[in-house]
Amino acid sequence: MSTQNETEERKNKKKAVLEWGAYFVLLAVLFIVFHFFLMIGRIPSESMEPTLMVHDWTIGDRRAFREASPQRGDIIVFYSDEEDESMVKRVVGLPGETVTFVGGHVYIDGEPLDESAYLDDSVVTECDEKFVVPEESYFMLGDNREVSLDSRYWEDPYVTLDDIQSKVLCVIPFHKLPWF
Repeated sequence: MSTQNETEERKNKKKAVLEWGAYFVLLAVLFIVFHFFLMIGRIPSESMEPTLMVHDWTIGDRRAFREASPQRGDIIVFYSDEEDESMVKRVVGLPGETVTFVGGHVYIDGEPLDESAYLDDSVVTECDEKFVVPEESYFMLGDNREVSLDSRYWEDPYVTLDDIQSKVLCVIPFHKLPWF
């Protein structure tokens, strides 16, 4: 009788060890994926509305710019030394380009920038300055131009490749949930 109890006890211990091992492996895989490949973030402000709403979460690709450069229109997460936090903005100016503003619209190298894919035509971008984007740097704007703290207002208006943390791949629209 005692051998049957001992056998049952060993089976239960083995099962518990396997279950804990599976949990450990799952946690290790999640840690590796989100530490090296993906980045998850929460949108804290209105600066990217209506594209990204307050309380939405984003999933970004940490390796997106290892082989390719950011493109105009990309939404990226980057670290701002000036603000001492990670921020989310849209790439508007590329290395070597001149960014100006005329009549509330953005111009790149003297040509109006077509932002119709992500902005309503009524959006006004206020700024009286001219920006020449240095090599390996980018000029960033929020989609909600009236409230966005972006390249127009920073002491150092450019984001370097070294400061870019990820390219936003998808948005989880938590703002649509009833408790937000």
